[in-house]
Amino acid sequence: MEQPEKPRSRLYALEPLVRKLPEVAIPKRHVSFREKFMWTGIALIAFFVLTQVTLYGMAPEAGRTPFFGQLRFILASHAGSLMELGIGPIVTAGIIMQLLVGSKIIGLDLSQSEDRALFTGIQKFGAIVMGVFQASMLVISGWYGVGFGSSAGIFIIVQLAIGVIIVVYLDELVSKYGFGSGISLFIVAGVAGTIFWQALNPLQVGGQFSGAIPNLIGTMIGGGNISDAFFRGGFPNMMGIFATIIVFFIVIYAESMRIEIPLAYGRFGGIRGRYPIKFLYTSVIPVILAMVVFANIRMLGMVFPPLEGVSYYLSAPNGIFAVLADPIRAGIYISVLALLCMGFAWMWANMTGMGPRDVAQQLDRSGMLIPGFRRDIRVMEWVLSRYIMTAALLGGVFVGVISAVADFMGALGSGTGILLTVGIMYSLYQEIAKERVAEMFPAMRRLFGE
Repeated sequence: MEQPEKPRSRLYALEPLVRKLPEVAIPKRHVSFREKFMWTGIALIAFFVLTQVTLYGMAPEAGRTPFFGQLRFILASHAGSLMELGIGPIVTAGIIMQLLVGSKIIGLDLSQSEDRALFTGIQKFGAIVMGVFQASMLVISGWYGVGFGSSAGIFIIVQLAIGVIIVVYLDELVSKYGFGSGISLFIVAGVAGTIFWQALNPLQVGGQFSGAIPNLIGTMIGGGNISDAFFRGGFPNMMGIFATIIVFFIVIYAESMRIEIPLAYGRFGGIRGRYPIKFLYTSVIPVILAMVVFANIRMLGMVFPPLEGVSYYLSAPNGIFAVLADPIRAGIYISVLALLCMGFAWMWANMTGMGPRDVAQQLDRSGMLIPGFRRDIRVMEWVLSRYIMTAALLGGVFVGVISAVADFMGALGSGTGILLTVGIMYSLYQEIAKERVAEMFPAMRRLFGE
């Protein structure tokens, strides 16, 4: 008996609009390692150029201070430039679409190619709409010192929207022709540059070096108090350097932690295998999503005063003295961040084909079973859920706590920025290594699914 055909999503009414959006063509041939490296470099250079293009029409003293504060590292935001909004609109649109798909509100099945293409197109369109909305919120709040209905205000909104559109297509370019994704690449570039500059900046401000290491050297040569170089306020200090190094090694170790579930091939005489489940099962995705939520609350707080008080407690006190000055703020921040990361880890695992049911179905289709249990997809799902959801939830809490603690210690480039950089670089290293193997041994491409 044939199954009734599933009704199409109402979102297909937007398909004509989505089809009109320009798209970076999917490569019809294998993209070589050298080409991927080239396109990744081009996208990165283009992004850095855009960060130097100042918004035209701002008031003389407006837009110089980073609106997002420490969150600017996660959002790849650069104050007063075309990249003021960074990747915020893209990630926000992605969160909304994932929630709508996961809750079955919009009725899209991402395992179907047509639904997946529509999902991607609407998400792209949503990122542009969200960029216009966020740009309007900044102008309405008076951040640029111009009126919302003035020609200067409208022109600033248009410029910021153009910046978002360019980032959308740079991200698409990197995803199809480069390594990783443009979003990850821009985060890493911004955080790495900030860490380098905060650690080694040789310029002097107010009679002291801005960089933590030059300041330490200057203090030692001048016979000053060494503790000042470690705990000075308002500038990067050596405590931040050590916090950065500690977080770096902790995250590298956590990335390597995993549990391996024994498997057997039922069709081939019980040949054994293992299914690895990483401790950081959803990687650093939960903390990215949590920070985007904080950024949007901060933005709305500029227009709706009640949210402004909330945004204060959703921003990390930077440095030990800031934590001691307001421990309640620190406690609320780390608690909310840990809970949000846990929730987003659960959501991401269940909505992106990484949940126990999805993994059980994949293993069952491959003819695998878990030794000691009868071959039943429900049994396999039950066993996997004990490990997968535990890893997802604990990993989510871990990335939230380590991010907050690093900020409390004054880590350079923000705790979240370091966490994301290490996680992204680790994944990027694995992808590049896999690509090199495929380049040297073309027959391996089939094994990698190419």
